[in-house]
Amino acid sequence: MLFSSHKPYRQGLIFLYWLPVVILLASRWPMVRELWQRAWPLITALGVLIAWAALSLLWSPDDDVVRQLKRLLFVVLFLFGFAFFGLLRPESTNGLLRLACHLLALSCLIALVIQYAGGDFTHRAGGLGQLEHPILGGYAIAVAALMLAFLPHPKYRGLWVASLIVMLALIVMTQSRGLWVALLSALIAMAVLRGGRAIWAVAGLLLVVATVGFVQFQEVILARGMSYRPEIFQASLEMILQRPWLGLGLGGSYELKLASTETLMPHSHNLFTHVAIELGLIGLALWLAVWGCVLHAAWQCREQAFGRGLLAVMLFCTAAQLFDGGQLWDSPRADWFFTWLPVGLGLFLLTGRPPPASQPQTSGRFRSEKTP
Repeated sequence: MLFSSHKPYRQGLIFLYWLPVVILLASRWPMVRELWQRAWPLITALGVLIAWAALSLLWSPDDDVVRQLKRLLFVVLFLFGFAFFGLLRPESTNGLLRLACHLLALSCLIALVIQYAGGDFTHRAGGLGQLEHPILGGYAIAVAALMLAFLPHPKYRGLWVASLIVMLALIVMTQSRGLWVALLSALIAMAVLRGGRAIWAVAGLLLVVATVGFVQFQEVILARGMSYRPEIFQASLEMILQRPWLGLGLGGSYELKLASTETLMPHSHNLFTHVAIELGLIGLALWLAVWGCVLHAAWQCREQAFGRGLLAVMLFCTAAQLFDGGQLWDSPRADWFFTWLPVGLGLFLLTGRPPPASQPQTSGRFRSEKTP
């Protein structure tokens, strides 16, 4: 949210994230064995997926092999950072996430003031900096809102509520129907899984807000129709059938031609079909394995506040990937909030908890916590 262009953001990541992770790998390599012991199913799925993506460069039409390998390296370093943090500072995460979400809420407030100072409420809202896109930025803010919703702080309940309201306001004003459906679906699913009046009240309130918003902006929303989603999906399936097993290869660009128009779509607007087009059905199966491992970890830790938050994020991101997922291996950007960020949080969850032998037996129901 602090950078208006992508280049200084990437440079900041190099010095503030990638380089520290490299130093940790070099100085604390014996810890990698402990990471493996605590999260070997997820690490195995990730390793095979990344290896398959690298192997696909053999048949990819993209000639810039170095750039594609560099992107794979960024993903690896990104995920290793979460894993190391889980081992070294697990007690700091809830407070760190709360602080980040509150700062993001402040940026949402600033963005709303700037964009609607003129009184034109038909304008689609977006965040600041790299989150200015109304769809991708909205998804990123929704992920933060879901994590914050399950990490309340008893001493700052007013700030917690205010931050959630501000982020919800921006989410509503993005006018992104896929975002609304994904958020409502995640909250209703959590209400069904967990039960309790509070989450049902929140889900009901959001449903009322969505209904009021639809009535208020009905003409604007319906003017976009289905945004060619059914035709894009059909064209995506046809392209998958051309090379079902291997796909185009990592970095293989493509365009989808729609039957009813001459418009060419640069991607499939669905992460699962995109992965199948790029890496084939083998790559899709590996991505589903990664996603399934994270979902299983979140479900196992659903009695913890962090685990419940991650479970809600996973449900939300699954729906988000169906509606607006476009890239998996691109350089770090807003897309990562609903692709690699949940995977990183899953790694943190697995590495930050005690080894399996010391885990207490739990029942199959949610239990309330005394501490957030």
